[in-house]
Amino acid sequence: LQAGTYSLSPTESTEQIVAHIISGKVDQFSITFLPGAPLSENRAGLIKAGFNEADVDAALKKTYTHPLFADKPAGTDLEGYIFGETYTFSADATVEQVLTKTFDEFYAKLKENNLIGNLKTHGLNLYQAITLASIVQREEPNATSQKQVAQVFYSRLAKDMPLGSDVTAYYGADQIGVERAVTVDTPYNTRIHTGLPPGPIATPGLTALQAVAAPASGDYLYFLSGDDDVTYFAHTSEEHEANIKAHCEVKCAMQ
Repeated sequence: LQAGTYSLSPTESTEQIVAHIISGKVDQFSITFLPGAPLSENRAGLIKAGFNEADVDAALKKTYTHPLFADKPAGTDLEGYIFGETYTFSADATVEQVLTKTFDEFYAKLKENNLIGNLKTHGLNLYQAITLASIVQREEPNATSQKQVAQVFYSRLAKDMPLGSDVTAYYGADQIGVERAVTVDTPYNTRIHTGLPPGPIATPGLTALQAVAAPASGDYLYFLSGDDDVTYFAHTSEEHEANIKAHCEVKCAMQ
């Protein structure tokens, strides 16, 4: 019999179980977290992977010591920190081990791409950068357009304009359990409140982080995703309204 971790089924016969353990092929499982997924989806993914709800909730509420959390305010949850990637673990892995692996991967990506230093040049600490990048990620999945979207948000912040992000309004509505609408007044609604929201609304992917660290040049103040899924940018509200009429008949009517 070979030492290891094995996943056995009640339907297996004794002979099958013995053959399984003699083979020495330890059992593993994979779990995928997606860029742009909020914490609620990450929680559901952990439960779907086979962890029980009590263990998942306990692990998500646990306080972790990790350099990734250097700027994370005390008392905040793990929203924004479960890095999107596919991970493989031994069958005996705990929820804490899974989460720690995602933190390690996140921090490794930051260091490999010198993102922490680049983010500081824009006056953001890591928590603020993750918050802004999470909005960029949810607003724009395209890596090229993400850089221009980041430029729009920086320009708005510099002018003390609301970021005007619908996805932050929807996230805030989800947090208090009401129907999504851009008029729901929560601290996360950047159509109402200026500055960054209280924290991330999802985990940003690497390209969104890179966009916030090195935004495109320009002085656009508006953007929208058209019905053709192309992102259109504008300098003025008049240009933006023209883009809505020309390119956003369906999507904009749903907001």
